[in-house]
Amino acid sequence: MPERPGLRSLLRILGRRMPRTRGAVRVGGIRAPVSIRRDRWGIPHIDASTDDDAWFGLGFCHGQDRGFQLELLARAGRGTLAELLGAGALRIDRLSRTLGFRRLAAAQVGVLDADVVAALEAYVAGVNAAAVVTPRPHELVLLRAHRSRWEAQDVLAFLGLQSLSLASNWDSELARLQILMADGPDALHALDPTYAAWLPAVTPVGSAAGPALARLAEDVTRLRSLVAGSGASNAWAVAGSRTASGAPMLANDPHLGPSVPAAWYLAHLRTPEWTVAGASFVGGPAFPTAHNGHAAWGITAGCSDSTDLAWEELDPHSDTSRGPDGPEPIRRIREEIVVRGGDTVIKEVMLTVRGPVVTPILEGVGAALSLRATWLEASPARGLLGVHRARDFATFREAFRAWPGPALNVVYADAAGHIGWQLTGTLPQRTAGNGTLPAPAWEPGWRPEHLPFDSMPWTLDPEVGYVVSANNAPRTDTPDAPFLGVDWLDGYRAARITEALAASESWDVDTTAGLQTDVTSVPWREMRAIVLAAQSDEPAAREGLELLAGWDGVAGSGSAPASVFELFVAELASSLARASAPKAWRWAVGAGFGEVIPRTGFGARTVSRLVERLRSGEHRDHISAALTSAVETLRARFGAEPAAWEWGRVRPLRLLHPLGVRAPLDRLFNLGPVPIGGDSNTVAQSGVQPLDPLANPTVIANHRTVIDLGDPERSRFVIAGGQSGNPGSPHYADLFALWQRGEGVPIAWSDDAVAAATTERLHLTPT
Repeated sequence: MPERPGLRSLLRILGRRMPRTRGAVRVGGIRAPVSIRRDRWGIPHIDASTDDDAWFGLGFCHGQDRGFQLELLARAGRGTLAELLGAGALRIDRLSRTLGFRRLAAAQVGVLDADVVAALEAYVAGVNAAAVVTPRPHELVLLRAHRSRWEAQDVLAFLGLQSLSLASNWDSELARLQILMADGPDALHALDPTYAAWLPAVTPVGSAAGPALARLAEDVTRLRSLVAGSGASNAWAVAGSRTASGAPMLANDPHLGPSVPAAWYLAHLRTPEWTVAGASFVGGPAFPTAHNGHAAWGITAGCSDSTDLAWEELDPHSDTSRGPDGPEPIRRIREEIVVRGGDTVIKEVMLTVRGPVVTPILEGVGAALSLRATWLEASPARGLLGVHRARDFATFREAFRAWPGPALNVVYADAAGHIGWQLTGTLPQRTAGNGTLPAPAWEPGWRPEHLPFDSMPWTLDPEVGYVVSANNAPRTDTPDAPFLGVDWLDGYRAARITEALAASESWDVDTTAGLQTDVTSVPWREMRAIVLAAQSDEPAAREGLELLAGWDGVAGSGSAPASVFELFVAELASSLARASAPKAWRWAVGAGFGEVIPRTGFGARTVSRLVERLRSGEHRDHISAALTSAVETLRARFGAEPAAWEWGRVRPLRLLHPLGVRAPLDRLFNLGPVPIGGDSNTVAQSGVQPLDPLANPTVIANHRTVIDLGDPERSRFVIAGGQSGNPGSPHYADLFALWQRGEGVPIAWSDDAVAAATTERLHLTPT
């Protein structure tokens, strides 16, 4: 990766500000010495005598290498970003204070098991110790600010942030509501078969809600972006009967926003009782994708429905809201938000029985929306905080019996030859409705008890020899099955992975990594015959048809037909939406809610809806116009020759730093542009915005993991970027080229392998 423009000047002025990775450092917070050995990629191998010291070591490494990232995460959870960044962050703080991540964390500490609290406290002690002995991050020097002290509650607030980031439903509720209000029930029913017919009776309540909903959704987007945005992901496990080695393999590539540094940090922890290696998530003592020598696991967003919005009929004079049994008390909380360079802002939060009021009282109607979410309840937590001890599928599942965090699909494999999958997360049991649209608060809502964990779907050792999760529906709905949700993503990635796994019985690390970078377009297969049968007198449309007729359906970075296809699909989807919902059509295709503009869960099914319409004969007369638009756009922006329309050239990837949104800091902190293939529905996802298909990808596989249970040394891991968040570090971007090629690096496992891989060693000794 060539040196970024302006980096040399930055380093000359501020210095490299590198952490200490050799010698010995005395720190408080550990009981016995901790050894941190780093390899050539900056991956730490942490040896500790106790569990708490191991988590301290992980927190110390996170604190050394990701100081500014940790500062932003802590402040996002506390609602104090404006104190650091000024008025531009005020709306994020307001939403964070409204949702009450910090209030929830304070309550949740009291219901956690002692060993979980100890792990959280040890981790934050490590983060704080690193802050003392490590130079301030460049970003904080530029902002003339200092690192704040982490507490255990910050980890729990971060868990709430992750739950918001991965919650797939309430942004979809907002999209449905916007369409319903603007264009009516027929439009919503045409665009979304999950529309609930009883809701028009309450829609007059929200007749003035349009701008308020848009502002709320934009604020959600901004807050999500700090936790790397909303996510998707692929994970699969293959039984030994289908691998070259005869041992199971597990693959995982979580999809989040294209940020630098990534949310992931590779590490290897060893204690006398357990060992774990894989991808930790910066901000907590957990490894969402990893192995412990006995078992391996990986995650995808569960997309199940743990969140509801409710219409509240409020009486501010009596501080009550209308509930199912009459007036209910409202609780008011006064929040003071310090704004850098401005006056302190007073924010009043209203809490109903269901949850916080997230929109202001709507003009003229005395109503607002409140948010109820299982992840806004103080509940015991273990799950990913304890899964590193799993030795078999039973203990693996048991760890997730207490998991109030983001709903996840967790895929499993072990050295004994088993593979499995479990849907995790706390889900409500509704007494009425299905949560697809806001419901009246005065109607029956949730039962007191959540869905029992044993009612959540899971599987062990399926006969086909593999299990696949890619944010698709977890099971086929039946009348007697518990309701899990409706806002799943399109199943095209799962279909392609399943197709590939079924075709081979000799999977190894290399072929599995190759499948992770597959950019075959299954939707093109489904619509190819229909599109190519279209007739057109427009020269641009005919050129588009000629290119698509010779296309192999692989959306590679060097493919010009792929560019035609992506722009064609975006235009045709918009045309479909405009025909059904002329006022709110943008929401139907995942309209952005702010500067970051990721697709909502509602918009994530744009392509499958389009295919369904084409198959039914609808919009076939729009094909020519959409092709004309696609080709004319490419001609206008990139020239008349299709050779210049390569998909990776017209829509390259940039990894974006939080301070890289404006010049000249973009040249200092951002990475790229680099060519990238794929789209929202290819295995190698690089999310396409239907409203701006040539914009930077919305999500990518920030890290990829392939774990071989036959020999952990053969396993491979990679991050889009590098281990460090320090732009002066050689580890800021040294993994990026490998990531682009679909390659990875080992995390040494055995004593001999760790010793051979070690390039630097740091001893932490107790004060």
